[in-house]
Amino acid sequence: MEETRKFVRIDWPVLVQYKTLEEPFTKDEIIGKNVSEGGVSFIVYERLLKGTKLDMQIQTPFDSLPIFSKAKVSWIRNVGEEHEKKFEIGVEFTKVDPKDTTRLKKYIDNEIKQRKIRNY
Repeated sequence: MEETRKFVRIDWPVLVQYKTLEEPFTKDEIIGKNVSEGGVSFIVYERLLKGTKLDMQIQTPFDSLPIFSKAKVSWIRNVGEEHEKKFEIGVEFTKVDPKDTTRLKKYIDNEIKQRKIRNY
């Protein structure tokens, strides 16, 4: 399968706080699985529909100031047992302050460089 992502996505545990902007309203604080300049994926315990709009804060390691964004659910898949409400979702950022985008890109680029150094 051909890769279609615009941005490099890295496995990086970021703290994700989200709340839905439409009914049914839900919010949670979760550790994200991976992140890119364009979005993040994480586990949720309520089914969110594709296209659900979110208000998000992403806390990156080594910085006390979160990344603020608006996002929408791009995909969702069940990752729990048959009767368990556990879903992995991928969200696409729809609105991020350009300064936050720059900070996020810097963090991701730096993490990629550090991983290459550790692997040598």
